[in-house]
Amino acid sequence: MTKYFSSLLILGILSLSLSAQTKKTGVLVIGNTAAGLAASIQSARSGVSTIFLTQTPVINVDLGSEDISHLQRIQNHYKSKLKKKPGEKDSTLAFDPNMGKDQYLKLIRGIVDTTKNLTLTLNTALEKIEKDGKGWEVRLKNGQKIKADVVVDATEKLSIASILRIDVNKNMLNSTANTNPFNNKLFRSTVATAYSGTDTSRSVSLISVGSFVPPGAENFIIIPKSNNTIKPVNMSFGQAAGTIAAYCAFFKTTTKNINVRGVQTELLAYDAELIPLSDVKKSDPNFLAFQRIALSGLLKPVITKKGERSVIKFDTTSTISSEQLRLPFKEFYSRSQIWFADNKKEVMTIEDAISLFMFTATRGEELKKEIEEGWKESFSFNSKFDLKRNITRKEFAILADRYLQPYNIKVDFTGNLLS
Repeated sequence: MTKYFSSLLILGILSLSLSAQTKKTGVLVIGNTAAGLAASIQSARSGVSTIFLTQTPVINVDLGSEDISHLQRIQNHYKSKLKKKPGEKDSTLAFDPNMGKDQYLKLIRGIVDTTKNLTLTLNTALEKIEKDGKGWEVRLKNGQKIKADVVVDATEKLSIASILRIDVNKNMLNSTANTNPFNNKLFRSTVATAYSGTDTSRSVSLISVGSFVPPGAENFIIIPKSNNTIKPVNMSFGQAAGTIAAYCAFFKTTTKNINVRGVQTELLAYDAELIPLSDVKKSDPNFLAFQRIALSGLLKPVITKKGERSVIKFDTTSTISSEQLRLPFKEFYSRSQIWFADNKKEVMTIEDAISLFMFTATRGEELKKEIEEGWKESFSFNSKFDLKRNITRKEFAILADRYLQPYNIKVDFTGNLLS
């Protein structure tokens, strides 16, 4: 009997020892890079247990100017959350856009240390990675194992993908460099931004969800790298990768079942600017409405020049014709074509727009009264409500977002609408 219980005790101790060496997590981010940092922070903030694994003894990432701006948004979002929780203190350093590398690395470490759900594992080399059901099992050289629902390869040269013999070039930077991104539907699945050209004559490229999901590797996310034409905003790419990974882990689903709008909505909730609009400020009370309408394609932004650079502009002050709206509306709301057949307007008025909304959304005259009463307060318009005045693209977009909600119609990786 004594020997029997002694054997059970030994087996119990061994079992505890083995379980202590195996960690389970929702998302495992591998790679001491700016993108890896952003991916791990975003995944954790999206409510998923996350491990940030590096082979270096400290977090030591290089940040470009756009990355530093992104870092500031991360901290500003964190501070705004603290204001809603009396008694909690911010343990991170104050942000200074001119701070040196040592200072922003201290700031980064402060953010990481105060991010719930995030575990930092430094100076630990990976020995083996293999599939484990829908997820992955990673063996480390220190003897530990990590079981993760989703793995993010944020290494400098996508070395994890290389180990797994994953062809990352099949979906690498599924973008629209040097073209108008709004000439095809791919822009609707945008989750990150990159640039092409030189610093003085660059243009914006929009990067889709599909760029982060290599084929044939379930629940494995890559962070695309620069090529001859595209230069990523690393932390924007990382935030997108972290959100995609967190979505799969949180909803216990796989990369092939990603809800594009769900990922985009989460990114917008964490201050991402998916389509950078040069004439819409982040402080604009209707910022999210502009992002949603731009991503839907119901009213497309335009490409224009600002000096030598090509920029994306919503063109908020311009007017709009019924012909400009007819085909986009046909894709979303087939019933609307009856209205367009009877209403050919070279320049639409506020009254015309409300009539179109009433017909498309099957609303009555009460909609007109609701819009008039909310003109200043609900919609934050500075202009006067006058039914006979020409409506601006800004006013039309904000009203369409409220009453038609085209963004809520799901899309696939290629931007096609899903009924």
